[in-house]
Amino acid sequence: MRHPDDYLEAVLATVESVPPGRVTTYGAVARAVGRFGPRRVGAVLAEHGGGVPWWRVVRADGSVPPPLRARARVEHLAEGTPLRASGAVDLARALWTPEAPKAPEPDVAEG
Repeated sequence: MRHPDDYLEAVLATVESVPPGRVTTYGAVARAVGRFGPRRVGAVLAEHGGGVPWWRVVRADGSVPPPLRARARVEHLAEGTPLRASGAVDLARALWTPEAPKAPEPDVAEG
């Protein structure tokens, strides 16, 4: 799937802004970016997320997709991310909500 460059950059920047030990959801990233939905965020991370802390983005119930669980658990434990007995992230303690990106300042010619 081809993602618009500005969308791709916004998703990756939003994920990079999640503090260690905290998580956000695919839906929260989509709302912060303001385009598309949670599945598209997941697609961006699957295709381009290797260089960002992808494990800090979880499903709305705090779980991680099955193929990523073991790798994410290592990262969550290393960062001290609160987990529930099920292994899912404890969203009541770990949820961090990203802000929508600020609009760029207009270029003003110096005079």
